[in-house]
Amino acid sequence: MRIKQVWLWLTLVGVLLLTAVTAWSASSTPELKIVYVYSDSCGYCTSFGPTFEKVMQEYPEEMVDRLDINKKQELDEALSLGAEATPTIFIVEKGQVKDKLEGDVPERTLRDFLQRNTNESLSKNG
Repeated sequence: MRIKQVWLWLTLVGVLLLTAVTAWSASSTPELKIVYVYSDSCGYCTSFGPTFEKVMQEYPEEMVDRLDINKKQELDEALSLGAEATPTIFIVEKGQVKDKLEGDVPERTLRDFLQRNTNESLSKNG
């Protein structure tokens, strides 16, 4: 009888722990993602990359995903988002594409796009 009580107690503790971990991981996953689709062989991506990386320093790392279209799985993911060109930046909210920005755009255009779609102040230095 005692073994059965210990087993039930351990099962209950395990279920509660699993529930807590699942709830914590779901709450720590950002609902809004910035997804950058690029290719190392793309001239526009090579030109735009430093601008993108500079601006992304102002965002939490877990909020930003990078998809290299030269990798099959990442290409498939980019295509499922609707990528038609590189570079492209998608704003994905709760799994749905909210907006996208294509091309080698100036830093100000990138900042305006992100500010409009993330409601965060991006400009520390203008």
